[in-house]
Amino acid sequence: MTWDRFGYICRQAGNDSSGASLAARLEQAQSEQACSLYGPAPKADSWPAQLLTRLAGMTDSERAECALKTYQRLNLGRQLEAPVKFKRALAYLAYVTFVFYLVAGIYQLKVTPTFSNVLDNLGVTPPAYLSLYQTYWSLFILAISLLILLALLSALQMRRLFQFKVNAHDSLACRLLVLPSCRRAYRQMADALQYPTLDRHALSEQSPVLRHLQQVEERGMDLAIEIQALTEVQMQGFLQACEKQLKALTTLIAVVVIVAVMMFLTSAYAPIFSLGEAI
Repeated sequence: MTWDRFGYICRQAGNDSSGASLAARLEQAQSEQACSLYGPAPKADSWPAQLLTRLAGMTDSERAECALKTYQRLNLGRQLEAPVKFKRALAYLAYVTFVFYLVAGIYQLKVTPTFSNVLDNLGVTPPAYLSLYQTYWSLFILAISLLILLALLSALQMRRLFQFKVNAHDSLACRLLVLPSCRRAYRQMADALQYPTLDRHALSEQSPVLRHLQQVEERGMDLAIEIQALTEVQMQGFLQACEKQLKALTTLIAVVVIVAVMMFLTSAYAPIFSLGEAI
C-alpha cells in the first residue's frame, strides 16, 4: 500500500503543469487528501519516504525530472508487498508459542503438583520420568524458550525488511538473525530502487546492480523497464530466501514442540501406572 501511494505522488507531481519546482509539486501531491486512498503515509525511515526526500532535494533539475519520470512508470505496489505465506508463518510462530507456554504452565502448576502429592501420600517413589522433569523442567523450558525466541526475532527482522526500512539489512540484529541470501537480495533491490536519485559520479563500485544500471543508461536503454525487471527478480529472490529460512525455523519449532509434548505425556502417564501398581 505504501508503494502505491509513492507511485501516485510521483504521477501527480509529474502531471502538475503549474511550473512550480519539483519539491513544491511533490509537497503539493503529498498534501492532497486523495493520497490516503492509496494507503498510509510512508514512515520517515522507509525507502518510499527517503526517495521522495531525495527527489525534492536534487539540485540538478533536469536529472530530477528524469528521475521522477522513471518512478512514474514503475509499478511497485504489488511486487513489494509482504506475501500471505510470510504473514501466515508469523501467525503460526505466535500460535505455537502461545500454546506451548499454556500447556507448560498448566502441566507445571496443576498436573505435576497433584501427582507429587498423591504419590507422597501413598508412599510411592515418583517415576524416573516425573523426577527427571521436576529436576530439570526450568532448563528444559529455558532451552525451548530461547529457540522460540530466536525464531520469532528472525521473523520480526524479516518483517522489518518487508517494511523497507532504510539500511535495515545492515543492522546488527539483521546480520545475526537473517540469512545472507535474504540480505543480499534486499540490498540489491534497494540499489535498483534508489538508482535514479544517485549521483552517477559517486556510485558504489561494490554494487553489481548500480554498475549494471549505469551501463543500461549509457547504452540508451529504457531505465524504467530495467529497474522494474530488476526489482521483480530481486524481490522474488528475497521472498524465496525468506521462505526458506522461515520453513527451516517452523520445521525446527514443530519438531521441538512435538518432543516437548511427548515428554509431557510420558512424565504425566508414568505416575498413573505407578498408582495402579501401588493400589
